Amino acid sequence: MKRFPNWLKIVLAAFAVLFVLGAIFGKAPEPTTPAAAPPPSPATPTTSTKPVVVSYTVGTVTDGATLIAQGSDGPSKTVHVLGVVAPVVNSGCYATESLGWATTTLSGKMITLGVETAQGIPVTLADGQDYAALAIQKGYLKYAANAASPALAAAEAAAKQAASGLWGPPCNGTIDAPAPTPTPTSTPTPAPAAPATKAAPAPPPVETTEEAPEPDHSAYYANCSAAKAAGAAPLYRGEPGYRSALDRDGDGVACER
Repeated sequence: MKRFPNWLKIVLAAFAVLFVLGAIFGKAPEPTTPAAAPPPSPATPTTSTKPVVVSYTVGTVTDGATLIAQGSDGPSKTVHVLGVVAPVVNSGCYATESLGWATTTLSGKMITLGVETAQGIPVTLADGQDYAALAIQKGYLKYAANAASPALAAAEAAAKQAASGLWGPPCNGTIDAPAPTPTPTSTPTPAPAAPATKAAPAPPPVETTEEAPEPDHSAYYANCSAAKAAGAAPLYRGEPGYRSALDRDGDGVACER
């Protein structure tokens, strides 16, 4: 039998090894060209949605705690102000003052409404003041305890301390009843003047005839010269030595000259 040369054996062995390796590891991967990345799509602008703030204009004020406001988005809204209690219209104490102040403060004015709750809606005035706190502080409304607001409770405590508005007389904090009628003070009735009595007419003067006293004869003067010489002149009626004959003018004085 013919023998294969050694070089041929080596070549065949090398092919056999390659065949076995190929069977084990499989076909070598072919180099791949990286796929081009797709072009970026144009960015779409993102729009952030912000809640639209609705402002309101007050139209009608029913009482200090209730109003009707027209919204800037169209419809009107009946608002019960959170945290306050108003006097009963037409019957409650201080109702007229409370309604008048609320109408002046709110009617036709811009307001902002807070989050609505079962107890009411917070109302903020155009200048940033809380309407409920302002009304309570001035004594036009009372604090509603169901609002659980320490700020409103403090405002009412200050109004009580100062006896402001409805906390002063005659209401003294009572707003669900009419103002008490003040008790009239009794004034003493002057006693009727006694009727003027007509003065009795004065009695007519009694005419009396004065009788000349009897001359005193203890002294006698023949004439006035004698009376003067005796130092007795003038002589008065009733005196010693007086005689009507010596009293020429009859005035009761004789020998006066």
